[in-house]
Amino acid sequence: MKSTVILKVITALCFFSTACNLKSGHIKNEDGQILKVPSDYQTIANAVENSSDGDWIILAPGTYYEMKIDLNKSVAISSEWKISGDVSKIDQTIIDSQDSILFNLMKDGIEISGLRIINGDHPLNITAKATIKYNHFVRTLDAMSFEGSGGGYAGYNTVENDRDDGLDLDIRLGGNNRGSDIVIENNTIINSNDDGMEIRLYDYPNQNIHYTIRENKITGSNNAGIQIISYDIFTGKTFDIHHNIIQNCKVGLGCMEGTNTRENIAGATTMDELICFYNNTLIDNQMGATGGNSLIAVNNIVMGNTLGGFKKFGRNSAAINNLFFSNGGDDFVDFNESVKMEGNIFSSDPYIDNNTFMPSSNSLCIDAGRKKFEQNGKILIEVPEKYISGSVPDIGAVERK
Repeated sequence: MKSTVILKVITALCFFSTACNLKSGHIKNEDGQILKVPSDYQTIANAVENSSDGDWIILAPGTYYEMKIDLNKSVAISSEWKISGDVSKIDQTIIDSQDSILFNLMKDGIEISGLRIINGDHPLNITAKATIKYNHFVRTLDAMSFEGSGGGYAGYNTVENDRDDGLDLDIRLGGNNRGSDIVIENNTIINSNDDGMEIRLYDYPNQNIHYTIRENKITGSNNAGIQIISYDIFTGKTFDIHHNIIQNCKVGLGCMEGTNTRENIAGATTMDELICFYNNTLIDNQMGATGGNSLIAVNNIVMGNTLGGFKKFGRNSAAINNLFFSNGGDDFVDFNESVKMEGNIFSSDPYIDNNTFMPSSNSLCIDAGRKKFEQNGKILIEVPEKYISGSVPDIGAVERK
């Protein structure tokens, strides 16, 4: 579709322009050595074997065929981009793990950055607190797999044509390690065969892990842009999902119950985890969002979704200051009677730019958002000042400057 092609171009430019802002020139590693492949060590595996905590393993441009490398040292593995700032090195430095795991990340402090990773099956198997940034994944299966007791940071990555989920973010209990909070930001995920991001809550109580998912662009997922799956047991996990653009998916945000992973746009009546869902733009999906019992939706643009806007919001949910336009079904579908609803705008064109998603000067979105949302005397949402150019935030993912 034309809009999808445009989004691919825009997000690719964003990826490389952001990377260009990194400091140019040679950067030194103050915490360890720089081990170069293939000039110092012929293979990545050999460099890892001879590395120590704090070392950087820097790959020269070329194609590497390696797999099943255990990383139990706090090292960084990157292209020459990391030391030169030359973004062209990212797509010139290719690792093909030939339908297998590439790295098992087993120790906190590992960084994987500035690489083009292709054809892997769970190429990054992350079971520790790691940093994954500025990579380009193509035709992998679960490009970034936080399915075990991992966490940390994943930002500024591009994932194209993933054979399952762009990011798998279960972060489940593993032995004595319950995993850690995670920040997922500024990633571009295009045409995933299943979900852009999949999150299984699993059936361990008191996990109490917080997910921050912000400023991502997800388009063309065959199922959900972001899917959260309940195992019908309260886990204590919490979510801040904000300033994302989700387009041309089966559902923008899909909450599921009963361990079900096949997106049916049914919602999750047994999901009690708090999901703060604000300042997102949901456009041209089948359904905008399906909820659980505690989904707080504030300041979202919900536009052009063929089956409807929001569905199956439960008893402790809210829909506040959202703008709905040109959705094929009802804007509110099968809501619990106790859902708090106020300040929403209906049947008004948001007049957002097709490329940037920024509202035009005559848009009703401008200064029409809610800065805070409180429930039972507790502030659940407070939009950070950096996202606000007026007295209150705009509605949608992109603030007009």
